[in-house]
Amino acid sequence: MNIWRGRETSSGVHIAGSGNQVNTGRIGGSQQQSYAGTGQDAGLQAALAKLSELNTVLEHHAEELSNADLARRTARRIGEELSSTQPDQRRIRDNLEDLGLAIGSAAAVVTVLQGLTAAVTALLG
Repeated sequence: MNIWRGRETSSGVHIAGSGNQVNTGRIGGSQQQSYAGTGQDAGLQAALAKLSELNTVLEHHAEELSNADLARRTARRIGEELSSTQPDQRRIRDNLEDLGLAIGSAAAVVTVLQGLTAAVTALLG
């Protein structure tokens, strides 16, 4: 995304794009700045971080799970939905529920799943 700024600001500071671009000093003439970002907001990043943590815990506690293979597949489906351009909220929530069943009562994994559920709920609303 190219951002053109051709006007001067009296304060010498211009912030644009939800904090994605910050110019300090005088802006004028035909200055051009390019910005390339990930497009991911903090909520999505938090959910993906929790999912990564969950995948690690699933591997370390696989023997304690009700169904380790199902848990891995379901976590992978959640990741695919979160990474898609238009995540299906219903599918994510259904997969979170299925993941809880596949995990069973493995306390260490349940705790991380609760964190993932909270992150996804915050993301999806």
